[in-house]
Amino acid sequence: MLMNDELAQKIVDTAQCLVHRNVNVMNRDGVIVGTAQPERYGSRHKGAQDVLETGSEVDIYPREVGLYPGALPGVNLPLVLDGQIIGVVGVTGQPDEVRGTARLVKAITELIIERELLQQEASSRLRLKEQLAELLLWQNEPGTQGRIRRAAKALGLDLGVSRAVAVADVSGPAAALRVRQPGGGSVLDRAAETLLRRFGDGPGSAECDLAVVLQDRLVALRPVDGEDPRPLVREWAEQLAENFAAWPGGAVRCGVGATARAVGEYPDSLRQAEFCLRLAGNGARVRSVYAPGLAVGYLLAEAASGPGGMLLRNLFPEVEALLEGQERLAETLEALLANNLEMEATAHALGIHRNTLAYRLGRIQAATGLDPARQLDHAVLLRVALLVRSPGALPPAGVRTA
Repeated sequence: MLMNDELAQKIVDTAQCLVHRNVNVMNRDGVIVGTAQPERYGSRHKGAQDVLETGSEVDIYPREVGLYPGALPGVNLPLVLDGQIIGVVGVTGQPDEVRGTARLVKAITELIIERELLQQEASSRLRLKEQLAELLLWQNEPGTQGRIRRAAKALGLDLGVSRAVAVADVSGPAAALRVRQPGGGSVLDRAAETLLRRFGDGPGSAECDLAVVLQDRLVALRPVDGEDPRPLVREWAEQLAENFAAWPGGAVRCGVGATARAVGEYPDSLRQAEFCLRLAGNGARVRSVYAPGLAVGYLLAEAASGPGGMLLRNLFPEVEALLEGQERLAETLEALLANNLEMEATAHALGIHRNTLAYRLGRIQAATGLDPARQLDHAVLLRVALLVRSPGALPPAGVRTA
């Protein structure tokens, strides 16, 4: 690690407050790069050069100052990191009086340097994780495969392992953190680090080998073993729900995609996770695409967003016109689909009389020509229309709504 001027001055300012003596920090060339005496900044220190050459303490008494150009009386000690001398720290004064102080300053300085190095390494590793996540999930094209492999190798990730992708909306907690963390530095970085630490302290995080925060989304990848990944992914979703339930405000929603068994499948798992995230709500804040209702909903939405949507382009405006400002009709359709087209169960779920339900369904049939209570195919078409209209509006099939 090289001793840069900013770190050196930070060390000097910290040490000065503790020992109330003039402190100098010299780099590996023996040049003063941190000092409380601005006129000495950038000058060469002969005592520091001797320390660098010998690796030993150099004491300069007042009678010896002439032998050490650029120096004053004091004690100069090597700064050592991982067995290597990376600089010199000196404390001005009568050597016999300041020797103990100089050794204390040396210990403090080495601790500061070690902490700085650890922070730099952690920051560098986090940036590499973010880069790999972006390449895997958003820029996964043939031309990026080499970069993906190199980043994964640097992080020790085996790309031959199957993984599921989870995406959580952490915009609420992130905004609260930014308000509480004003000041210098990157507020965004500090908020992301805080969120990742909180995530790492909760259930479902230990198994993840990659977790990053990007644009108010916490993205996590979890290795999944076995021929049938569904039970493990469902269990992970339950763990994530427990994790996020403990976050302040309880506003974190999350979606989990299917298992990616090849590098090219990660964007698909992400797309599924985002679909489930849009469907997550107060009833279930973490949803997995392996839930039968969500799996069907995702397949229908995918079909509608492709060429199959041509078949439904006339239906969508009809449904939108019918439901605009008529949330009771939307709620009725959702409840009917959630209760397997059973009239009695739907009326009970909505808290209305069966005749009221029949009246509402009659309005839907008159506007669209579809009879969802009697025709399964008609119900499927309306389910697609609801998904396209508002992905977050439709609960998964089989779940009763109050």
